[in-house]
Amino acid sequence: MKKIAGNITRYGIVFFVLCVAVVAWQCFIVALDTQLGGVGNMLHEWHVVAISIANALLLLLPYWLLPRRLRWLVWIPLALLTVWSLMQMCYCRAYDDLMPWRSLALTDNVNSTLAASTLALLRWQDLLIIVPPLLLIVACLLGKRTQADENRTKALLCSVAVCLITGAWGYIFGNDSFEKRFLHNFSNKGYYGQNGLIPYAAFSLYQELIIPHTVTDDERAMVKRFIDEDCPHYSDNPYCSVENRNLVLLIVESLHTWPIGMEIDGREVTPVLNRLVASDSVIYAPHVLFQTSHGHSSDAHFIYNTGLLPLRDGVVAVNWGDKEYPTLAAALDGYDCREVICTPGMNWNQSVTARTYGFDTLYTRDDLIADGALKRHNNVDDAALTDFTARLLPRLRQPFFLEMVTMTMHAPYTDGKLPGSWITASDTLNAEARGYLNCVHLTDSCIGAMIEDLHRLGLAQNTVFAIVSDHTQLYRNRIEGRSDYEFVPDDWGIPLIITGCDTTLRYDAVIGQVDVFPTLLDVMGANAYYWKGLGHSILRYPVKGAIQPRNMSVIGDSTALTPHQRQAWDISRFIIFDNVGK
Repeated sequence: MKKIAGNITRYGIVFFVLCVAVVAWQCFIVALDTQLGGVGNMLHEWHVVAISIANALLLLLPYWLLPRRLRWLVWIPLALLTVWSLMQMCYCRAYDDLMPWRSLALTDNVNSTLAASTLALLRWQDLLIIVPPLLLIVACLLGKRTQADENRTKALLCSVAVCLITGAWGYIFGNDSFEKRFLHNFSNKGYYGQNGLIPYAAFSLYQELIIPHTVTDDERAMVKRFIDEDCPHYSDNPYCSVENRNLVLLIVESLHTWPIGMEIDGREVTPVLNRLVASDSVIYAPHVLFQTSHGHSSDAHFIYNTGLLPLRDGVVAVNWGDKEYPTLAAALDGYDCREVICTPGMNWNQSVTARTYGFDTLYTRDDLIADGALKRHNNVDDAALTDFTARLLPRLRQPFFLEMVTMTMHAPYTDGKLPGSWITASDTLNAEARGYLNCVHLTDSCIGAMIEDLHRLGLAQNTVFAIVSDHTQLYRNRIEGRSDYEFVPDDWGIPLIITGCDTTLRYDAVIGQVDVFPTLLDVMGANAYYWKGLGHSILRYPVKGAIQPRNMSVIGDSTALTPHQRQAWDISRFIIFDNVGK
């Protein structure tokens, strides 16, 4: 302790207190913004203040163990925490949860689209994170270092005492047991808001490094029993009269159902989709619940291609993207399987998952550039995508499975993203909503061009064209100024549209994204495949609800399928980690 003891400056005491205040404030603001209802609830969360102070003191205690010449190192955690806090607040606005620690290493996904989306997510209240460390820098530059006779041992012990007192007060608050409070993580933001930065970091790392890689023999037996007893095993094809139809699966970025049928100033936003959903031989389900988690778009690709559900606390496509899964491409035995995307192959590990999902060839942004499609369409992704595909279609061996992933409707929806139109010139709704609907209108026209190409090439009569969305983006209630208390299903639903099939059906009940896989198998007559997914075909079962991953609640109506739907999340997790369902 002799090395620890020694004279320290009054400046050092004040600086340490200010550092603790900055860190505690940032921890508190992140908890408020992501979990506790925003800064308006600041005066009602004193136990979170205590927890934030305790965590800040614990994080900065090494300050008193450093020699004076190295105390500048305290700026490193301050800077990292500031960046981390901003990232988490932006991430939560898009994903409704905190970013898993493992996702911080996804540097391959850093690009101009991500940068633009992040900037669009920043809010004025983010200054509450940025300004305190800047003020601390100013205070340091203006401070006067005066000597005092305190020693580091006393300062260290005092810090520990305050840490224990504030921590005890904050953690005792509430009636949750130790096990429920510290050993269960129903969401990252919920755990962080309840326990603070350091317990959250420790438990998250424990979850990611230890729990995910452990599948017990009992859990393997559970998976086998679930697949044998609870998953469907039919092999008939009553909903398909023609075998070996081609399949085009279009995964549209951020497409809500609510713009379909919408008019602005008397003009249709989605004239192509409007005609499709009103036609015969079309299956239309307007209330599909998005079941994506931290993988967001890549989770949707995973669900549609495998019939499995994603992880609630990780990104399947990146961390488990090279494993062996049952796939839609495998079910379409003998098909020429191709995938076309608008982004580089490294984004969300798509160069790997394309092989995992069974595609023979992946065409990426590099191919759109080499073909000249992007240049011909002034770098408008979806127009280039459909142009490139029109040139690709004649080269495909029939029957083919072609999966396309759009990009134009990705946030942000700012001026200059696309050329202006009659939608952006309107004074209807707010600027962000008009920008979004302008993107929807353009993608709708690209879908129309794709359909025309299928007819022009004589492929339309023998092709099933399925349109799905990856996830939600702008809830209708928010752009119309209604609060979440006035939230209705029409505000969040994403669509499923399948054309060129032998059935005409409008399915108005709530279904999940996981129900698309078995429905497509029915439409394509591919039920000889052993795997029907963890969902249910809406042509066979009265699906009336789905489980959303945030808190495992039922959206829609509870039915006899609900226990199966809820257990399917655990079963899918075990399959991902162990491939025991293969």
